[in-house]
Amino acid sequence: MINQLLLIFSAIIIYEFVRFTKFITIAKSSLKINKKIFKLFAYKKVSDLRKQRLIFYYSKSLFISSIKIISIIVIIIIFMFILNLLSYSFLNFVISIFGIFEMIVFLIIYYQFKKKINAKL
Repeated sequence: MINQLLLIFSAIIIYEFVRFTKFITIAKSSLKINKKIFKLFAYKKVSDLRKQRLIFYYSKSLFISSIKIISIIVIIIIFMFILNLLSYSFLNFVISIFGIFEMIVFLIIYYQFKKKINAKL
């Protein structure tokens, strides 16, 4: 029972944290930068000096977004380990098929509930 409560609690916290940090936007921008870098290598008419400058700029942007992604994932993992201290079988429950299914169902219900509440406001 405590594992289900921790699962619900952690699912809400992680979902809101991901939305707050705009994780999806950061990941999409990282993919866009990767696409730009690969397109840049395909161009033959662009001078080498311009390619060097653009690659440096893209690399710097990609590095910053990668650091953001890694830090968000590390914070989520630390949070999960802290919750595991409350119940030693929590991580085993979350990783199990039943735990994953329960989390997905709960997040869908939470998302629909939150969408209806925000529509009324």
